[in-house]
Amino acid sequence: MTMSGVMGMAVQALNAQSMAISNIADNVANAGTAGYKAVETQFRDLVQGMQSAVSPVLGSTRQAGVIGYADFNNRKQGQIASDLDTPASAAIDGNGFFAVAKPASIDPATGTATSFENETYYTRQGDFHLDSSGRLVNSAGFYLMASASPTGTSPSVLTIDTRDNAAGSGFTGVSIDDGGVITAHYADKTTTQQGQVVLANFREPDELDRTDGTAYRVTAESGDAVYGNPMAGTNRAGIGTIKGSALESSTVDTASQMTRLIVAQQAYSMNSQVIQMANEMMTTAVNLKG
Repeated sequence: MTMSGVMGMAVQALNAQSMAISNIADNVANAGTAGYKAVETQFRDLVQGMQSAVSPVLGSTRQAGVIGYADFNNRKQGQIASDLDTPASAAIDGNGFFAVAKPASIDPATGTATSFENETYYTRQGDFHLDSSGRLVNSAGFYLMASASPTGTSPSVLTIDTRDNAAGSGFTGVSIDDGGVITAHYADKTTTQQGQVVLANFREPDELDRTDGTAYRVTAESGDAVYGNPMAGTNRAGIGTIKGSALESSTVDTASQMTRLIVAQQAYSMNSQVIQMANEMMTTAVNLKG
C-alpha cells in the first residue's frame, strides 16, 4: 500500500472517531433528558474493491480503512421513576411510543400552538403538562395525541375540558393514570375520564428517523405505526404498559460514556500521528528523488 493510501485510511479513521466523539457528546448532554435513548457508534472495516498489491510475506493486502455508523437503540428500556409533582407525566414500560403532534404555528402571546403539522411524530419523552389551551404538551413542545374513547386506538390532539363539573365544582388539574387513562380532577374530589393514551409500535423501531426534541418520524425501514390501547386485554399490537405520574429516564450511562470518550480520543490521536508520519515519509522520498 502506498503512503497516500495509508494517509487515506488514517483520515477515514479520524472521521469515524469524530463521529464517535460527537455521539458521546450528544449522549452526555442528554443524560438527564426523559426518554432519551443513547446512541452508540459502531465500526466496520472496509476492503478495497480490487486487489492493489501482493506482499510476499502477508499475501493480498486489501485493507482500506474503517467506517463509523450510529447504532440507534430506540427500543432500549430506561429506568422508570415516580414523578408525583407532575401528575400528567407518564412513562412507557415496554414497547411503544407516544403519538405526538408538532406545532406548525405558535401564538406569540400565549406560547401555545394554533395549528399542527399533518405528520404524526413519536416520542418516549412523557413529561407532559397542561398548557393554557387545555392540551397536554411535553418539555420539547410536542403535544400528546390520544383517543377520546376509552377503547379507541385512533389518536388525535386532545383538549381537556377545564370547565366546572356538573355540580359546579371547579377544575383542579389533570392526571395520566396507570394504563394511560387521562383524568380530570375537581375541587369536590370527583373525576371524569377525558381520554385514553394509545401507543404506537413499529416493525423496526431502531430504524425510526430521529428529530429534535427526542422525537421520531416514520421511515420505510421502520414500517408504519400500529396503534394499541394499553388498557385493552387483546389486540394490543405488542405494546407495553403506561405508568402514570412517572418518567422514563435517559438510557445514558455517563461512566460508560467517559470510558468510550477516552478510547475515541486515543484512537483519534494515534491516527493523527499516522498521518503526520506518512507525510514525513513521503517528504523524505521526494527529497531523495531530488
